[in-house]
Amino acid sequence: MISEGQQAALSGERRSVILVVDDDANNLAVVRDCLVAFKYTVLVAEDGESAIKRADYARPDLILLDIMMPGIDGYETCRRLKALQSTQNIPVLFMTALAETGNKVKGLEAGAVDYITKPFQREELQARIAVHLYNRELTKRLQEAKELLEARVEERTAELAQANNELHEKAVLLEEEISERVLAEQELHVKQLQLEALNRTLETRVQEELQRNREKDAMMIQQSRLAAMGEMISNISHQWRQPLNELGIMVQMLRVDYDESLLDDAKIDEFSSGCMEIIQHMSQTINTFRTFFKREQTSARFEVAAAITKTVDLVQASFQAAGITLHLELESDCLIQGNANEFSQVMLNLFNNARDVLVERKVANPEISVTTWLENGQIMVVVEDNAGGVPDAISGKIFDPYFTTKHKSQGVGLGLYMSKVIIEGKMAGEIDVVNNSGGARFQLVLPAAPAA
Repeated sequence: MISEGQQAALSGERRSVILVVDDDANNLAVVRDCLVAFKYTVLVAEDGESAIKRADYARPDLILLDIMMPGIDGYETCRRLKALQSTQNIPVLFMTALAETGNKVKGLEAGAVDYITKPFQREELQARIAVHLYNRELTKRLQEAKELLEARVEERTAELAQANNELHEKAVLLEEEISERVLAEQELHVKQLQLEALNRTLETRVQEELQRNREKDAMMIQQSRLAAMGEMISNISHQWRQPLNELGIMVQMLRVDYDESLLDDAKIDEFSSGCMEIIQHMSQTINTFRTFFKREQTSARFEVAAAITKTVDLVQASFQAAGITLHLELESDCLIQGNANEFSQVMLNLFNNARDVLVERKVANPEISVTTWLENGQIMVVVEDNAGGVPDAISGKIFDPYFTTKHKSQGVGLGLYMSKVIIEGKMAGEIDVVNNSGGARFQLVLPAAPAA
């Protein structure tokens, strides 16, 4: 769940505006009071027509939309909102008592990003709203960063074109001057002076170019981290869904036991102990998330198996949700020198890419395997899937910056590029991909660090 601090940082301390649409005045009052308690600015509408007009005028950050309403229902209201340019990017969450899968699918096909089942839990409502507001803000910031980068690329291209034209003009002038033998000695002297001036400024120009390259690399790293954070939020939502359901069931059963006079000290202790175990598990998820994105500047020896296991903990829930089986064969005492968090980010990129391809291609019995071993003083790390492999047409491009086969909303094409930068540029290793009999095989080769 996104903290209030994160929300405030993303929104620039501006309170997010949420439009609540429901024909039931009681429901409106309950949801409005709940959202006001969460420090949101709340707008309300009682039918689909007025909701569309209000959304077009106010441009809220998120819309909570009831399905069953007089006039046009929630599905049609959502379709019309997505058809308007002014409202098509506003995330819509359905509030519904219809629990059938068909109704949920119909809502998602209409353009909604999520749904909340009535009666809802305050914590679930807060978590879902916060996640989608956070995702929307991340998407906007990624788009802004992309547009800024494109503008800088265009500016740099124009500068290079102008410089090329200037060089061409100078070349033409030089040819004309050479053809005039009478001025040959004078032209030679001029060129010698120009060369001396160029040599005097060469070091400065080299440093300026290096600084521009560092700034470009820093922007790429930031974009990659933002994309990874978006993936991490999705993983946390998968990991929290089951414990939240368990907490809900336990609370409901507590009431049943109370009504039936079955509560005693043992029951209360059992209930308290169960709740604390679940809460500690959810807290550990957040601690893992914070540790994963903690910036570590120093290089140190770390165990490959431990770093991979930490990354697996972050993606296990999303793998289970997608029906993906994960096989691990990790040798102990495989030590390498470097930044453990950066290595974990590489593994996260490989896991996410494999998962996305398996889901996109609808592979039956999807599997991902990870194997590590020590061989001739080098640590071998292999990640394989059964998604059919990388097409030959793009196999030579997948490590290029900004190359992606996904829609722009799903990524900017920096994951594998940054993985290559980390493995080969920072850890003196190698990363490559080949197709095996069933899918893609990513292989990392890293120099082993000596044992302490």
